[in-house]
Amino acid sequence: MEPGRLREKLEYKTFDQNRKEALKKEYEYFASIAPKSIFGNFSIVKVIGKIAEMPSGKRTAVIIGLILLFPVLLMLLSMAIPILLILLFVSAVTKGRGSQEYRDYDYWNRIAVPTVKLIDDDLEMNFDFNPNDLVDTEMSYDDALVEGYMVVPVKKNSTTRMLSCCSYDWADPSNTDSFQFMGYKMYHEWEDSDGDHHEDVTFSGGIYKFHLSFSIKGTVNIMSTKTTKGLMGKEKERSAFKPIKDKKVNVIDTENHLFAESFDTVATFDDDAYRFLTPAIIESLLALRQDLFFCICIKGNVMTVTVDGGGYKDSTSLSISHSKPYYAPTDPALELDQKVDSISKSLLSVYELKDILDPGARM
Repeated sequence: MEPGRLREKLEYKTFDQNRKEALKKEYEYFASIAPKSIFGNFSIVKVIGKIAEMPSGKRTAVIIGLILLFPVLLMLLSMAIPILLILLFVSAVTKGRGSQEYRDYDYWNRIAVPTVKLIDDDLEMNFDFNPNDLVDTEMSYDDALVEGYMVVPVKKNSTTRMLSCCSYDWADPSNTDSFQFMGYKMYHEWEDSDGDHHEDVTFSGGIYKFHLSFSIKGTVNIMSTKTTKGLMGKEKERSAFKPIKDKKVNVIDTENHLFAESFDTVATFDDDAYRFLTPAIIESLLALRQDLFFCICIKGNVMTVTVDGGGYKDSTSLSISHSKPYYAPTDPALELDQKVDSISKSLLSVYELKDILDPGARM
């Protein structure tokens, strides 16, 4: 496998145009059988776009007119809200029914998979739920995420849901360009004494797996800490996971005070941790921690990263959607371009995160 092939395609958008044209026709066919949205082609974004396209003088006059008419528009909107709510209710009740042809349409194999294959044949819409990438004992993947300090402990009867996923050449462990990405949600639903339903979300974000340019003998875990208010309002950092002192693990001291406040680090062997935690990597992790709550597990030559609260840049939990849309696309060609562009940006963000955490793979 030629390193960097997929990255080059993503950056320069060198996709097979014949396959794209065939996919566009399939997208147009799907649009012809899918239910039409009750809101038709209306979009506030389109309205703003039309105003932006106007000559400057006319655009200014329209904007001033809208400002002057704002009280009237607000009154009309308040009168229209009940009607809009009824339309939304009808839409929610009837969505997804459509024709039998729409219900039988295999969106996964006819559009979702071909869209990622348009970018590269070695891209797959899957994720390898392998607990051995995190722990040495046999357990479910969700339990391994907890045991490997990747997510906070979950409640019993928790539910998990895969929101999006994609992988590249994961079967080749020597390919440092390979990766796996998944948008994942873990949550617990419960009902209070009044009969109201609640949802406690344990994790909602991205899970990333990379084949590294190096390999370690044991396991290294790096966990973001949480900031809490102490006495007199003083802030302090604490572990969001099981108390590390109660576990027989090797706690690593990097002698970097800021890093020690921002992360808890444990490892099977000290040398493994210090090999990864170079001064440059420590600075990179601290920079990432300013915007993200994330955890890292390195085992063998596999690094798993969980980013709670969405994901890293464009590779968010919903960035590679594979579910059948409820309604027909209003502009199939445009929406196909937008879907391909969104997936490309998501995968480039995956690579950007990998480059930060394993810069040796690009040397």
